[in-house]
Amino acid sequence: MKRLMAAWVIMGMALASPALGDRVVLNDGRTFEGSVTRSGEKILIEMPYGIISIPAADVQSIQRGPSPVEQFEFRQARIDGTDPDELTALARWARGKGMPRRAEECLQAALALDADHGGARRLLGYVRVDGKWLTAAGALRLAQAKLDAGQTDVLLERLLGEIEQVVDGDRDRFRLKEVQAHALLRARQFAEARACFEWLAGKSAPPESIRHAAVADVLKTHPDGMYVLAEPHPPLAMLLDVPTEAPFGPASLSRPEVLAAAVRDQAKDAVKAGKVLVDEGKKLEFTEPEAAKAKYDHAARSFDRADALVASIARSYRIEIARRRIAMITKDMNIWAGRFDTLKGELAKRDLAPAAYASLVVRMLRALNNVRDDLDAILGLASPFQRDLVLEITDAAMRRQRVDALRKVLAEELQQLNANR
Repeated sequence: MKRLMAAWVIMGMALASPALGDRVVLNDGRTFEGSVTRSGEKILIEMPYGIISIPAADVQSIQRGPSPVEQFEFRQARIDGTDPDELTALARWARGKGMPRRAEECLQAALALDADHGGARRLLGYVRVDGKWLTAAGALRLAQAKLDAGQTDVLLERLLGEIEQVVDGDRDRFRLKEVQAHALLRARQFAEARACFEWLAGKSAPPESIRHAAVADVLKTHPDGMYVLAEPHPPLAMLLDVPTEAPFGPASLSRPEVLAAAVRDQAKDAVKAGKVLVDEGKKLEFTEPEAAKAKYDHAARSFDRADALVASIARSYRIEIARRRIAMITKDMNIWAGRFDTLKGELAKRDLAPAAYASLVVRMLRALNNVRDDLDAILGLASPFQRDLVLEITDAAMRRQRVDALRKVLAEELQQLNANR
């Protein structure tokens, strides 16, 4: 009885200084808050997201108090249930206490009283645009549409800031930052755009991070936003659908097609760097195959960057590397296949003692295992280019089947030999 009276006294003060629920302190110093009960040798703590169970021996102390649910019900009884402002305030408190379901109920009740209530709408993740309440996802789609339409003023002056207040989750924040970066760029705020693209590069994974870093690098190299076009870039879609070819020479990076041309130039530079490495690798294939492989691996990283900037721009060079590396692996595979054939020939030359025969089978298996590993490497190199390297894939797959069949026969023979010892 005394505990119950004390709880109601504490809850009576809740509006001024919200009280906590039962507080459990563990021997290791951790604390939990919720409604506490005991079940045998277990302490059960009911929290907004469920019940956790803790061995009683691990509990140092329990400080009793009203639970968040009890506090919510007390507050709910004290407010005017017909006032959307009070319902929204209670929802905000409930959300802060980790009771999203009860907060949602309060917000829906507030909207039932006033469908245009700004506080409740914003807590539910809505933003008001052009006289309409939109979800964060809908607002992001609208922001992208306005960007595509060139309406950067309304984006930068109002819409992006409003969306930022309601976006929830890293993915939506990232999308919002992308729209902001391109809006700043089109508004010729180049330093601010560069900062956004640097942020995007640091928060994303390849290939997106590579593209964003490339744009930031272009803006760093050209802080005035002017870029010299070395070749024609795609024509602009003008009014009445009349195409106009952009001229050579200086042009503003605020124009999407100019930015695309600048990024494409970076991709072409990466292709050129990779091609130099491929040519160096070709000269080393017969004398230093490991060094040649290292060159091809380095070239592949350059082509990775190029393809991240412009999709498939380095594809033909990737296929060339795959073919040359397959040829190198095939040479090694043929050596192991030759050793297998030599060992197989020894089976018919003379009678072998059981131990010598078993040793020969083991060596044949080892040779086949190396052949199999080389075939797997070939299939791994060729698989990204199935249409271009169909012959290589088909040949390797057929050989792999034959090798597996031979390995099975030898493995069974070896097993039988071991069983007869």
